[in-house]
Amino acid sequence: MKFLNILKSLIFIYLLLCLALYFLQKSLIFHPTTETPHSFGTTKITNQNTILETVVTNQNFEDVILYFGGNAENVIYTAADFETHFKNQATYLLKYRGYSGASGTPEEQALYSDALTVFDEVVKNHKGKITVVGRSLGSAVATFLAANRAVDQLVLITPFDSIANVAKELFPVFPVDWLLTQKFDSKSRADKIKARTLVIVAEHDEVIPRSRTDALITALPNNNRAVITINAGHNDIDLKPDYHAQLLQFMESN
Repeated sequence: MKFLNILKSLIFIYLLLCLALYFLQKSLIFHPTTETPHSFGTTKITNQNTILETVVTNQNFEDVILYFGGNAENVIYTAADFETHFKNQATYLLKYRGYSGASGTPEEQALYSDALTVFDEVVKNHKGKITVVGRSLGSAVATFLAANRAVDQLVLITPFDSIANVAKELFPVFPVDWLLTQKFDSKSRADKIKARTLVIVAEHDEVIPRSRTDALITALPNNNRAVITINAGHNDIDLKPDYHAQLLQFMESN
């Protein structure tokens, strides 16, 4: 009887943890940043009754970079780096819904829709080369965009094949496929990408298991992709001297 009571308690706790993972998944995936004053230009576009805001640098150039950041990234700080290192490209950095004062609530399908809307608006005003850059969580948004629009170049920084597969490695005892609604499955659409692609891997990535990055790399068309590894962790890769140099070399080499 004592054993059965213990077993019932363990099952009850397990089910509670499953419920917690299901209902708290958005708070585990998205970490909105606070509003930050800045002096950069901005654009505002309406999509699905939500006002989208991008931070813009060097707006007068024809070549364009569209940037999608990580799950806790404040793209206002990233904009300063792009303004400094990419002087010949107009850069649009999307504030995710709910991030840095932006309206709305982040959600996978909404971010995909926002990316398409921003792209369609940007190409109306710029006729040059379009490079899409996605870092960490943003790599899934960038991959979706590149699979659904005519993108010239794609850069994926510390990417993964899917959030579900990352979660399976972190929480192997839970039925992740049943619980997750925010899947961010880049691997499923990788074969649709026609853009010239660069994958930047962090040698000491402590957030995304290397197996998950390699699974995505393998799924990408191998005749049009390059992979480089930088001696950095997941969160400090942009602080390494060769990070921006590699990005710039890739963008200007074709």
